[in-house]
Amino acid sequence: MQNTAKSVTIIDVAKRAGVSKSTVSLLLTKSEKVGYKSRQKILKAIDELGYVYNRDAAAMRSKRSNLIGIIINDLTNPLMAELATSLEKTLNESGLQAMIVSTNNNLELQTSAVKNLKEYNAAAFIICPVANTCAKWLDTQSAKHNVITLMREVPFSAAPCVLPDYKKASHVATMHVLAQGVSNIAFIGCELTMSESLALQSGFNTACSQHSITPLTAIACSHNQALSAKNTFLNTYKQNPQLNAVVCANDIIAQGVIAAIHSLNLPANQTIKVVSCHHLPNYSVMPCSLSTVVINTDEIAKRSFLVVQELLQNTTPPVKTLVNVNLQIRDSSQ
Repeated sequence: MQNTAKSVTIIDVAKRAGVSKSTVSLLLTKSEKVGYKSRQKILKAIDELGYVYNRDAAAMRSKRSNLIGIIINDLTNPLMAELATSLEKTLNESGLQAMIVSTNNNLELQTSAVKNLKEYNAAAFIICPVANTCAKWLDTQSAKHNVITLMREVPFSAAPCVLPDYKKASHVATMHVLAQGVSNIAFIGCELTMSESLALQSGFNTACSQHSITPLTAIACSHNQALSAKNTFLNTYKQNPQLNAVVCANDIIAQGVIAAIHSLNLPANQTIKVVSCHHLPNYSVMPCSLSTVVINTDEIAKRSFLVVQELLQNTTPPVKTLVNVNLQIRDSSQ
């Protein structure tokens, strides 16, 4: 008597396909470790036997759902909003369910979000950590759950992280303007002690060193706002009127710097080149078209999924995954 769908088990499928039970399990959980021939045999066996994979029951057995918690530090940031969308799309295409939560750059909300998602038996957590996230807290979470961080590295944490190559971003941006013969250059950013800002400063300083240029000491804006950047640049320029190039941490800072330069009404033969290290999609800048480094959120999402997949398969992913960036040259640095 032929088995019905309800009575067919994973063992029946394995016997029919001539493979091990673990190989069938890998295929059912969408692992890429199953070879093409074995995959075809298993799929044929499933079709012949009418096997139906009960994901809810599997989740109960493993005490894990197919839910992935995505904890974003700031959804008002257009890049982070785009990244959240890319992550959701990538996970959904892989049969996983994304739940997106915003923490509004608040440590307490971040802790609460992780705690609440645990109640749903989330299979993994993708966290874009807020400033001052404690490495000990993060490692405590990753010791018991599948956790990765995005966009910001938490110093001294062992949790795997995926982030843009910030050092390369500032390095290529700085090399671009230095190649045009500028000699008085500065880096302007906000929260200069954060890991991503330190990486940007490192790339900037390395490029200056390669050109035997001694830049101004890194300049800090009080807030990541265009107005704050404008006022900061004007104060800097008063003390350093010879300044002829500025490398900005992101498009927001760059907008403020460009506005400040326009307000100076400099003569036509005196230009100050401006370049941003971090493009923010759909963020409008001043009339001058901005040279900026573009971060591909789709690529970050794909790389993040690969890391999550390794964790779900109980393999060890790299501690740090750097995603490539690309400089788009426009009028502001010409």
